[in-house]
Amino acid sequence: MNVDITGRHVIITPAIRNYVIKRLRKFARLLGDDVTTHVILGVEKDRHTAEILMKSKLVDLTGTGETKDMYSSILRAIEKLERQALKRKARVIGVKRQSARSRSLAERTGLVEGCAGGNGILEEESRRKPMAIEEAVLELGESDYPFIVFRNAESGDVNVLYRRKDGTLGLIHT
Repeated sequence: MNVDITGRHVIITPAIRNYVIKRLRKFARLLGDDVTTHVILGVEKDRHTAEILMKSKLVDLTGTGETKDMYSSILRAIEKLERQALKRKARVIGVKRQSARSRSLAERTGLVEGCAGGNGILEEESRRKPMAIEEAVLELGESDYPFIVFRNAESGDVNVLYRRKDGTLGLIHT
């Protein structure tokens, strides 16, 4: 972690420098070691301000604090940075969990996503017993899909039953 400390109308003492570095150590755990931090400390009349800018490959964070004490200003700025970093981390974890949840749901229901020629293709594998045309008509009426593929119980061939635009049903024998 690279830390630069700048003082505006204030002398940066070793105690302030050590305090800032000690408080910023936890961000290496949250954001990684490749973080550049710029701390700007300033004093104007009775106001002590601390502005902290953190830049990493993934995110840029900014926190400011203003009180009558320099140490509490630094602490406020760091608390704001910590909230931002934790919010970002929670968002990343949520996205990972959501994708894992959808992947496991797809595996449980028999849906598998594959890439054929760069296009995402959604495949569904179904092992069902052969059914009569009347059963296929009933199942098509209950489903939201515009067609149903089934094995005909009488002939043993694969058939496709589909809804036509005029509302009637069509049957394709293969």
